Amino acid sequence: MKKSDTYSAKPFVKWVGGKTQLLDDIKKTLPRDLSQRNDMTYIEPFVGGGAVLFWILQEYPNITKAIINDINKEI
Repeated sequence: MKKSDTYSAKPFVKWVGGKTQLLDDIKKTLPRDLSQRNDMTYIEPFVGGGAVLFWILQEYPNITKAIINDINKEI
């Protein structure tokens, strides 16, 4: 059997105002039963570097769809 390596996804750009340092605070605001909900869609209007996107997709595999956007043309 072939061994597969897994890597944690990280923000795809470093950006001023990134949310990496806020992940613990963000987690506290999420519903406690989020991991038990089925077929979840994650929507993030200001994806920035993607810190929250990658964290939440790894933390909650029950999220089956993600919709992201950002109005900052430099990103």
